[in-house]
Amino acid sequence: MWRPYICTARQARDIDQRASEHYHIPSIVLMEHAAQACVDYLFEDIKDKRILILCGPGNNGGDGMAIARLLYQKQIQPQIFLTSLHMSESEQIQYDILEAMNIPICTNLEKLPDMIAFSEVIIDAVFGNGLARNIKGSYQQIIEWVNGASAYKIAIDIPSGLDATSGNILGCSIQTDLCIALDCYKTGHFIRKGPKTCGKTIVLDIGIPHDRSIQPVPLITKETAAACLPERSPFSHKGTFGKALMIGGSRSMHGAITMAAKACYLSGIGTLTLMIPESIADILASKMDCAMRLIGKDKDGAFHPDAVIQLSANLRSYDILSIGSGMGRTETISAMVQTVLASDRPVLLDADAFWAMRDHPEWLQRKADTILTPHIRELSYVLQIDTKEIAQDPLGAARHFSQRYPNVTLVLKSSITIVSQGETMYLLHKPNSALAKGGSGDMLCGMITGLYGQCRNPLSASICGVYLHAACADTEIDPAAFQPEDLLKNIPDHLKELRNG
Repeated sequence: MWRPYICTARQARDIDQRASEHYHIPSIVLMEHAAQACVDYLFEDIKDKRILILCGPGNNGGDGMAIARLLYQKQIQPQIFLTSLHMSESEQIQYDILEAMNIPICTNLEKLPDMIAFSEVIIDAVFGNGLARNIKGSYQQIIEWVNGASAYKIAIDIPSGLDATSGNILGCSIQTDLCIALDCYKTGHFIRKGPKTCGKTIVLDIGIPHDRSIQPVPLITKETAAACLPERSPFSHKGTFGKALMIGGSRSMHGAITMAAKACYLSGIGTLTLMIPESIADILASKMDCAMRLIGKDKDGAFHPDAVIQLSANLRSYDILSIGSGMGRTETISAMVQTVLASDRPVLLDADAFWAMRDHPEWLQRKADTILTPHIRELSYVLQIDTKEIAQDPLGAARHFSQRYPNVTLVLKSSITIVSQGETMYLLHKPNSALAKGGSGDMLCGMITGLYGQCRNPLSASICGVYLHAACADTEIDPAAFQPEDLLKNIPDHLKELRNG
């Protein structure tokens, strides 16, 4: 069964080559599959539009020609512009078919500005994922003309001028509204300039058998998450589903630990205890009926140093510890983080916990299960790498982290969410500005904590948690008005949907 995944440009080319050499699927067949998939996806939206298809000197151009022919067969007559008569073998076949069918193809560059101005939709099939040099000359002029047009722009596989691996612009690039990735996403779709250059990005199956030997990065889908969802036997009891201790909160940020706790309980934990400073104990009691309280000594609205001793005396009673939500930043907090990481208990670190260990990454060298849920700035505390460097290549940063800490499960939060453990990596592509609000990360912390308590598997809990978190934010509510509490309302329905398929 086909599953979407992410590759570098080289991996994608290797997969294409293996399809031909190992599975004996000719390149022209894959080209036909790609064109048909694109036409099936686009047809209803473009059938009444004036369409221009730009075809370059390679198989990407051949995809464009095949799309043009299939549209002609549906009584749609797109304009076709061919940038070069130097063609790949498969593209030459597509060109010969168009000529035999008397379908007009323009190669006169002087006519292109008028063709662009006339068009309502421009399909970019100039360069595919093999481009590795800066664009100059006539191609630069073509890209400038296209970018200056008001037409809706669609890239086939990758926008021309965008490096499919690095996400860098190779001199200049077509700025598209929609990018249709073929067979797999490319890393360049998601990093550096990729997201803004591509616009909306989707991926289509073109009939290439999956080949595990190339080891691309799989996407987290509903099916992936469902496979990771902990089972709930009717013969179980509350101990079956784990005892969690969530450590956090302060007078100025008691909402964070409250939201994390509610998400944890709704995600299925057996029993939940909150270790909180005394100054917010009554507030939490009024907000969270189902959670027990372990009340820590208070100093100025946060944990007193004596709370470290109290934590050390109690932590062995729990199956999973989470720490960080709304704790604040004090030396006492650092001591509490060190205490939980020095234990043999499974630990999830979030929020202020990353600041607390900013000078002590060695604390992560532990045998017990450890889950980190940082955003980019928080990961910079751990890796001691500039946030800009991580933002430019989050996949590379996640790999670097997992090579250094192979026993730790990383959940790196950004417009893409990466789950990484050792050599294993998954990616969630569900960008949603509704989650760009304080409290969203606390909810994710709670969900993963609750799921871990049931399955005791950090990778499964993280994969299921990030999918559930994103699914709960995918609503009809305008993203500006969406509140973290709306996530809570949606957890039951989405859990049921995952469980029932």
